[in-house]
Amino acid sequence: MDLMSGTIYEVLAVKIFYPIFGFAAPPADQKAENEACLDLLAKYEKAFLSDGKKFVAGDSISIAEYKAIPLLYACMQPAVEKKTGFKMPARMVKYVEDAMK
Repeated sequence: MDLMSGTIYEVLAVKIFYPIFGFAAPPADQKAENEACLDLLAKYEKAFLSDGKKFVAGDSISIAEYKAIPLLYACMQPAVEKKTGFKMPARMVKYVEDAMK
């Protein structure tokens, strides 16, 4: 969870969707921030969602999802992709969709 609260939050929220929502200035190099975010999300997936796990703790939603899902969901909004070029990886989209069922 520290990964989501720290490093991923700093890129995903502050550099990707906060500027679109009016909470921060856009980064100087949006493409670089998009790539950094994709790299961090790949690490999150490998660390917590590998081996067929649906959620961080397995098949059941845990407190980790209460931190991760709102950030990921905000970043999945069409306006974010349109204005930043950031496209959420398919596995993260599935993760959010599963949590919202």
